[in-house]
Amino acid sequence: MIRDRTEQLSEWLHENYSFLYAYLVKLTLHPAEAEDLAQDTVLRCIERFSQYRPEKASFSTWMIQIATNLWLDKKRRKKREQTYLNKQQLEWHLGDELGIEVADALRTLKDHHRIPVILKYTYGYSYEEIAHICGVSIGTIKSRLHHAMANLRKELGEDEGQNGRKTDQRSSGI
Repeated sequence: MIRDRTEQLSEWLHENYSFLYAYLVKLTLHPAEAEDLAQDTVLRCIERFSQYRPEKASFSTWMIQIATNLWLDKKRRKKREQTYLNKQQLEWHLGDELGIEVADALRTLKDHHRIPVILKYTYGYSYEEIAHICGVSIGTIKSRLHHAMANLRKELGEDEGQNGRKTDQRSSGI
């Protein structure tokens, strides 16, 4: 039975590693830091696999929750401003999924707004899953997403039009 659980964990980690790394690159905007956090997350998943409850969340949701918490803990401990990639490196790592303007706009968001935006609009997580990952209520996630999207629209140049309707001055996709 222990061998079966070990094999299952190994399989899930292998299946989800590239997803984990891609999420962390988007979250940290720094590939080396993302790689370190991905390795720390894998170790934490191994250490705490006995605490994983599949009836509460999928493995990938549980793993992303661990990764998010590790990242937030690291930021709190270091109390330093994160350094970002220059535009060419950022564009190369984010590719077509996020345009450089959107990445720059995301960078302006506070962590508690940026994390739900990435989880919802890049990975398609439900409000419930995001609330579970972030450890807050669904209503809080909806509120954070609403405020984050308003800030992103402002950053991306979407203004009030003549009729009071919003108009997009750039083709941002958000």
